[in-house]
Amino acid sequence: MPRKNREPTLEMRRHQLADGSTSQTWSVRFYDADGARRRRSFNTIEEAEFERARLALEQARGGTVPGLSQTGAENETGLTLAEFWPIWRADAATRLARSTLREYERLWDRRLRSRFGHLTLDAIRPRMISQWRSELLDSGVGPEATRYTMVLLQAMFTIAIEWGEATTNPVSVVRKPRQGRKRAVEPLSPDAVEQIRAVLLAGGHLRSATVVCVLAYAGLRPGEALGLAWRHVRAGTLLIEQAVNDGQLKLQKTNRVYRTVDLVAPLAEDREVWRATSGPAGTNDFVFPRADGTPWRTDDWNNWRHRHFDRATEQAGLGHPRPYDLRHSFASLLIREQRTSIVELAQQLGHAPTMTLNTYAHVFAEHRRAEPVAVVEWIARARAAATERTRGEDDQHPTSPPR
Repeated sequence: MPRKNREPTLEMRRHQLADGSTSQTWSVRFYDADGARRRRSFNTIEEAEFERARLALEQARGGTVPGLSQTGAENETGLTLAEFWPIWRADAATRLARSTLREYERLWDRRLRSRFGHLTLDAIRPRMISQWRSELLDSGVGPEATRYTMVLLQAMFTIAIEWGEATTNPVSVVRKPRQGRKRAVEPLSPDAVEQIRAVLLAGGHLRSATVVCVLAYAGLRPGEALGLAWRHVRAGTLLIEQAVNDGQLKLQKTNRVYRTVDLVAPLAEDREVWRATSGPAGTNDFVFPRADGTPWRTDDWNNWRHRHFDRATEQAGLGHPRPYDLRHSFASLLIREQRTSIVELAQQLGHAPTMTLNTYAHVFAEHRRAEPVAVVEWIARARAAATERTRGEDDQHPTSPPR
């Protein structure tokens, strides 16, 4: 006997590609009117979530759906967007990182509340969304900020449909500004990285110097570096399986279970110096903890960046790069060495190969006809030069106290 009235489910399926990489698609599994099991596939989780919510709503309408008419007519007596906001926020707080939730709260207060808050959910139409999008862009709001705000509004409507508070998602049919990098990445060379490291060491900031090297020579995202525990540090690799977001542990950005990164010899040496200096630590202790042993919060990271990293880059005459730019240095090193394939590089970065190629295509082009340079040798030469330069500056200013 066929099973009926079973709620639609969401599944993620991975597919092995010819180049050894994997891609993923999202599918919705449901029962049709005859009780047969069906599947619909989508390229993004947002599309799949919307379809699952739509099917769940159709299934619910076979009975009684609170707050909705059977004809799907405009529900002028339903919740307004402002009334639905605290309901959605309470649900989102169980699923989203605190930093993401804070950003959504800011977007709600600055761009959504005054424009749509007084309207009922089913009174908001795609034409209104399209006009609002154009006004944001015309007023100087960037494409990425506009897209992010539209993503928030679409997410609210997705949940509203699933809970029977709205009939359609007006944001889903309106084009969002194109997402993607507009400027080519500018990796810092080992010479620049070692200048930053030398300045930090001269100021007595061994921890900061080690953080810089982990970012530059292992290609970790800042949150992944802060999420490193000593059990993740192996003889020749780093195991990346978690990240820190405002003091909370989470999975990697791509939701992968783990990845490994080769540990180059200079970074292995820095690791040993830092471990010996920072004192005894258990295998589950963080490599770079707060004073109380807990993960860094957003304020800790911002303070470190402004007080240590930015000052060091200015003193080294490098302008104002971001700590995240050091991740591009790692990719550039492996590309210049010409021993790592795109697939292997993508695996170490935690990227899809297509994203790696799109991001670093110009770096590949710059180095494809150059002589290969061994990573360890390049770092060693840069480190020796930076050390010699720092000694020369100290000889010229012997009374300058360390910061």
